[in-house]
Amino acid sequence: MMMIKKIRLLLEYNTYCLWLYDENDEIIDNDNPPEWNDDTDLTNAFMAVSDLYDSFFLDTSKEFTYIGCPNAETAQRLKQLIDKAINILIQKNNGKYIIQNDINLEDI
Repeated sequence: MMMIKKIRLLLEYNTYCLWLYDENDEIIDNDNPPEWNDDTDLTNAFMAVSDLYDSFFLDTSKEFTYIGCPNAETAQRLKQLIDKAINILIQKNNGKYIIQNDINLEDI
């Protein structure tokens, strides 16, 4: 297995927010690093972010559309969830991986 060098935070519809990259900057997986696979705090924190972000889309059998964030309160809630998840990740990481935050709340 290739060594994970970077964890990239990125919001994509219907996808977990953590992207793992090797030393050649190639995607390994879209998940927690192996040593944190069973970490429910980390998983639950990022799943809460993903679930809220996914609610900004309409996805039916006939239509897929980005609706956007419904209001300022929801945007603030998303920011809080992201901050909480990132804080958990940083505490667990302890300098082991490069963490690249590509979540841009301005685009929401």
